[in-house]
Formats: sequence, C-alpha cells, structure tokens
Amino acid sequence: MHFVHILSYTWENGGASKVVYDLAKFQVENGDKATVITMDMPGHKRYKDIEGVQFISVQPHLLTRFFPLFSVELWKILKENKQGFDVIHLHGLWNFTLLAAHLLGLHQKSIVTVHGCAHPYTFMGNRLKRALFTFSFQKNFLKKVKMIHVLHHGELNEVEDYMGAKSLNIRIIPNGIDIPEIPNNRPDEGKRVLFLSRLHQKKGLDLLLPAFKKVLLQVPDAELIIAGPDFGMLDFVQDFILKNKLENSIKYIGTVNGQAKTDLLLSSKVFALPSYSEGFSIAVLEALVYQIPVVVSTETGLSNEIKESEAGIVIEFNDDSISYAIIDLLKNAEKAKEIAQNGRKLVLERFETNKVCSLFDQEVKKLF
Repeated sequence: MHFVHILSYTWENGGASKVVYDLAKFQVENGDKATVITMDMPGHKRYKDIEGVQFISVQPHLLTRFFPLFSVELWKILKENKQGFDVIHLHGLWNFTLLAAHLLGLHQKSIVTVHGCAHPYTFMGNRLKRALFTFSFQKNFLKKVKMIHVLHHGELNEVEDYMGAKSLNIRIIPNGIDIPEIPNNRPDEGKRVLFLSRLHQKKGLDLLLPAFKKVLLQVPDAELIIAGPDFGMLDFVQDFILKNKLENSIKYIGTVNGQAKTDLLLSSKVFALPSYSEGFSIAVLEALVYQIPVVVSTETGLSNEIKESEAGIVIEFNDDSISYAIIDLLKNAEKAKEIAQNGRKLVLERFETNKVCSLFDQEVKKLF
C-alpha cells in the first residue's frame, strides 16, 4: 500500500511533522510504501529524514501566503498520480490540499488528520475565509473522506460541532512518543519552569507571563525558559520582559532540538502550557515522559488523561490559577515527584509510538 502524506514537513510545523515522521517510518518498516510531499517555507527547517521514505518538495506560490499549501506543482502531482497513490493523508484544515483532493475526486482515498484545526479558537479572525472554505467545499469533503483522524474525544466533539452532525468516519487515535531512558544523574538544583512550544497567540503566553510574575513574589529564584519558534508573539514576550525588568528571570532561547532539547527537559522542574486551543501536544507528552509535572489548560487534548492519572495540574484561564499551580509544584517536592512519576507511567501505558502507529495502521487497513 502506498501512503502519501502532504504537509509542510518542518520543525516549525511542530506536532504534525512528528506524527508524519512516526507513521511514515512505521509504514516502510512494515512493508508499505510512504511518500512525503512537503512545502518547505522560506526560513523553515526540514524535519527529520526517514530511511526508505521518498520526499517530494513543492515550492510556495505567491498565493500560499493567503491560501496555505497552495501549489500548482502539488495539483499536478496529485492529478498525475491518482491511480498510484492508495492512501492520501492530509494534515490540518483550511488549506489547499483539501480543495485539491476534493476537486480531483479523491475523497475515498483521503484521510484527514485534524490537528486541532476544528477548535472554535481557530475561527477567530478571518471569518470570511473560513466561511468560504466551509460552505464551498470543506464540510462536504469531510463528509465523504474515508477517515477523519482526531486525537481525543474533545476533538471529536469539535469536528462534529463543525460538521453539524455525528459522523461515522471519525476515528480517535492519539499521538505517540518514544520512551527515552532517564539518566540517574539528572540535575536536581534550580527552579526552572519550561514553556516549549510555538510562540503563537493560542498558546496562552498572555496568561503565563503575568502568572509567572506572581510566582516570583513567592519563589524569587524561579526561572521561566521560553523555547520555540516565533509565530507572532515574540514581540509581546520581549516587551513584557523589558517593561517588568525580568531579564534575569524570564529568558527566550529560540527553537531547541536534539541534545539541547533533552538537556532542557531534564533540567526543568515544571512544564507550563496554558493553551486556549491545543490538539494532542507532543510537547506535553515529552514533558510527561521526562517526568516533569505539567500545568496545562482544559483545552489541551491530554487534559482529561492528565487529570485522571494525577499526572499534572489542569488550570483555569486566569493568571491566578496558573501561578498557584506553578508555586505549588515548585514548593512541594514530594508532590511534584509523585505527579511526575504518574506522568511517565501514563505515557508508557497508553502513548508509546509503536502502539499508537500500530493502532492507526489497523484502523486504516480496515477501511482500504
């Protein structure tokens, strides 16, 4: 079976690229063929290579800025390979790939992974564009595709609310993560709080920064590290730091990968991501598997599992709720340790990469 994944396969695309990496790697290792069609945007860095997977790069167009993933090359590739591609895996909503598959009649070859794009938060701004997508093709396309892939029950509800009806073609399959060994000599000093995600409006930095200012009143030696690519919020972050004279307590270090990222996870005491909208965050999974107690919002895809497993603290959307949670974890080492152990256990039992990829493969092959 020939699987084709279409997205911007870059580090900046975060969890979507990680999902494609895991699935495509699993597919070729288990005898299938996998191709990744990627649009590499200027200034973005290609995600990991995958042995045995073909990569096809298409160039951005002038219209790509207004119509994500718009590409004449992509249209031609899909049109010329309609028969050769068995499964066309599309990632996200509100982009050209769905329209191209719709116009080319590829509904019954298509899988759509939503990646949090049906959350009402995504409808804020540019409502005209979203209305045009919805009523011209997108809702109709989703009704006819072979499978809609969502990451959790909350996202299933979001998709069904968007569609206006229950859908039989939706499958819930979470994200997965590899399970690393944790060294015995893990740093134990310091009171580092970590934000590891895109600097995007939806990630809750407008709540986290004022909350951390309150944390410093009770834990003056705490440190907030903000790591990730800028998606429009860096100016806000830097202005906040300067206006509040917090240069020694809040630091932005940009995108981190590889060993630098591992070191950062190992040296952090709390992970904070108070997102207004979050699919099934890879960053949260990474924090859990590295035994960092997490502070997340109810709109994080993992929030129910985190709450049920006592693997973190689920906060409300205000800076007091966030600051109380962070202070509690920084001041109560035994509580933080127990929560951290619960987090790693949760990932081991339910979200290990091969288990998740195998489940996805089984569901797809029931349908094709």
